[in-house]
Amino acid sequence: EKVYGLKAKKLINYGYGRLDTLLQNKINAQATDSSAKNLIIIAPSYGDDNLLEKCGIKLIDILLKSDFRVMVRPHLRTLRDSTELIDSIKEKFGENPNFVLETGVIKFDSLNNSLCMISDWSGISLEYAFTFERPVIFIDVPKKVLNPNWSDIALEPIETSIRDKIGHIVSPNNLEEILDLVRILDKNTQNISELIKEIREKTVYNIGESAKIGAEYIRQLHNESKY
Repeated sequence: EKVYGLKAKKLINYGYGRLDTLLQNKINAQATDSSAKNLIIIAPSYGDDNLLEKCGIKLIDILLKSDFRVMVRPHLRTLRDSTELIDSIKEKFGENPNFVLETGVIKFDSLNNSLCMISDWSGISLEYAFTFERPVIFIDVPKKVLNPNWSDIALEPIETSIRDKIGHIVSPNNLEEILDLVRILDKNTQNISELIKEIREKTVYNIGESAKIGAEYIRQLHNESKY
């Protein structure tokens, strides 16, 4: 507002409604089948520099050859704009019984039963970490910049500041490092879970109650508008 001379706005400590829904789904979910826990979900953002474009085929190949099950969920814009890449992925891995190319919404059971997520700059990484209290491995591809003047505002985006707190950052040139990371993370699930819970509490307002808080504020606005 100061940078662009905009009218000051009233900000409400509301919360994250989508996260509340996911957390409730987790409470209602059946116990995880430990035999299915070797699933790794790859869920990138879109754009020319997303991880599928930069190193997707190599990454999938490394994971499958290491006996992980792999689900790839491309962004809808990648499905639309990068058909050659998607066709290449289908051609190379489509017959592998341990590979799934998900073109719709990832089923909650798949998320709940997964070992970890690999992403880049996608917002799904926050939802995943904060819901399941499991780490995200971030492939360090160039940022997805939609506003070239973003640095005019002296605030670090949460997508940047939180990455090394809820997971690990891996260079696209060192993808083999992921194999050791996944094994280490799997052995330290309890410690990682507690750490992510602490970060979630410090980051998100009104966990589990955002709808109630938001509705109450709307009610207040409505009552004030009468007078």
